Formats: sequence, structure tokens, C-alpha cells
Amino acid sequence: MKIAVQTNDRETVGENFGRARFFALYDTVSGEMTFLSNAENAEAAHGVGIQAAAAMAREGVETVLSYHVGPKAAEILERHGIGIFSLPRDRSPLTIREAIDLYLAR
Repeated sequence: MKIAVQTNDRETVGENFGRARFFALYDTVSGEMTFLSNAENAEAAHGVGIQAAAAMAREGVETVLSYHVGPKAAEILERHGIGIFSLPRDRSPLTIREAIDLYLAR
């Protein structure tokens, strides 16, 4: 399974799904983590969540871990069968690894 986590610094979970500079892509089978740049979309005036959601679909992501995904992006994710796991805001800032561990422990 491939999990995506939004991040600006490649260490902690970012606050905004569509405006994240990167997405950490974690493969639960291999344990490998790679980073996908979202810099182009992060600076766009409109539609950043939709573009980020489309990128998740292209990358074969099955679940997105996020503090919040906007309604338009959530609709695109849902249309592609990508689940959204809401991270607890009271634990912010979480590291990417902490977020993944929370998801896997559910």
C-alpha cells in the first residue's frame, strides 16, 4: 500500500494539503519512502488541492494522511478510491514517521 503525507520540510507534516511543497510517499510493503515535489502547484493561485489530489491518483496512492483536505480535493481523492486519514490537530506538529505510525496502529 502506498501512503502519502504532505510536508514542507521533508520531516514534519504540513498544514495545507494542496500547498505542501512535497508529499512523502511511503510504501508499506517495502518500507521505502520517497518524496514527490509539489512546488509548482504550491504556488498556483487556484486549484492547488485538486492538482495535488490528481497527483496522488497518478502516483497510485491509496491513503492520504492529513490534518485537513479541502472539499474539492477530497472529492477527487474519493473519486479515485483514495482514503483520507485525519491526523489529530492536537498532536501537531507530527513528524512524517509519527503520522505513518498513527495510521498503521489504528
